[in-house]
Amino acid sequence: MRYYQCEKYPIEFVLSENIDKCFDCHNHVGHYVISLVMQGEVTVYLESRKLVCHEGDAFTIPPYAMHSVCQERDARLLSMCIGTAFAAETDSETAEVIVRELLNDAVGQGIFGEAQKEKLLPFARAVFRGWDKGGKEMDTGIKNLADRITSHPEYELPIETLAADIFVSKYYLIKKFKRIVGMTPHQFCIQNRIRKAQSLLDAEQVICGVAAEMGFYDQSHFDKAFQKIVGISPSEYVDSKKVIRQST
Repeated sequence: MRYYQCEKYPIEFVLSENIDKCFDCHNHVGHYVISLVMQGEVTVYLESRKLVCHEGDAFTIPPYAMHSVCQERDARLLSMCIGTAFAAETDSETAEVIVRELLNDAVGQGIFGEAQKEKLLPFARAVFRGWDKGGKEMDTGIKNLADRITSHPEYELPIETLAADIFVSKYYLIKKFKRIVGMTPHQFCIQNRIRKAQSLLDAEQVICGVAAEMGFYDQSHFDKAFQKIVGISPSEYVDSKKVIRQST
């Protein structure tokens, strides 16, 4: 897997190839994902739907949408990740100019070709024009708890404390949270610890320090959780990252 990050905006490209893996069911809170199959076959389970995608097929995963992806070794999958706050705060015309220029830069730097650019652009345009408005409707209490966990996943938040905050039992909270968010509060916390760990590694913090800061009791525990969610180890992730230098 290779990661190409925009130097100016919260947009990145991920190229997944030479892997034989099924990613467990998960969601992305902080960004939209637009994926394009460049080669082979990729099976996507998106909420209640099964999508079997072949070369040239593309699909979009909105924030909080539960999904899993199964990719065989001969498949190549290109994903474009767009930050939700950036999508919400940037007017569609400005956003389209930014994305078009970024795609041109990516093509110019050989990350992907003109055909992939033309496939991705209309999907990105749909995101910036308000497609799906950021995902599913959520209960206010659960949304507040999810936002709290997302903001500070490294904090230990006992389930009893979370339940007391919305005046329910811990058993009811776990059941309701999983029904709405798609996973238990603990699973959601671990997922978001890893997402925040990625951003800290993007800022060139050292791996062992990130593991400790994110509340993992040792680096082995951190490595295992990171590998499960991201698909590669923290050190492989650091080595795989590149920055897209923009021409404007």
